[in-house]
Amino acid sequence: FEGIDPLETPADAELVRLTEKLTGSESRGVVYGTEGPFLSALGMDVVILGPGSIDQAHQSDEFLRLDGLRDGVGILRELIRELCLSD
Repeated sequence: FEGIDPLETPADAELVRLTEKLTGSESRGVVYGTEGPFLSALGMDVVILGPGSIDQAHQSDEFLRLDGLRDGVGILRELIRELCLSD
C-alpha cells in the first residue's frame, strides 16, 4: 500500500519460530493491510495470526467454526505462556 512500509519479521525471530511450532505451519508472506507495519516500526517482532481462513475473511458469508476458535485460543494461550510467563 502506497506510503506504508512492508512488514517483514525475520524468519529466525523467536516469535516466528514459536508460532510455527504451535500452529504446525510454516510462515509465509501475504499481500494485505494490517496494523503490523506500525508495530514493527516501534521495534516489535510481529506476526499476523488468527483462527479461520483469510480466504474467507471479510466476506458476506464470513464465519468461524467453533473448533477453529478453540484452536486459536489454545495457540494464543501458549504464545502468552511462552513469551510472557516463562523465565
